[in-house]
Amino acid sequence: MSENKYYSADLSISIVEITATSKGQAEAIMQEFIDKIGVIMTNKLRWDEANWEIEKHVFDEKEGVWHTQ
Repeated sequence: MSENKYYSADLSISIVEITATSKGQAEAIMQEFIDKIGVIMTNKLRWDEANWEIEKHVFDEKEGVWHTQ
């Protein structure tokens, strides 16, 4: 008797820096990243959807801290 099965996992990867000049460019880089993973792993993995939110971080020199916008 043949058993059909597959494995699954929840994966979270924090992208800590995207070198981009705008939020739109950062979005495009993320999409390129997802597209390339898909091609490489096409016969090994499939996923439901990829979600991300681009955040802008600005260094406040006066306070010496990073702020998320």
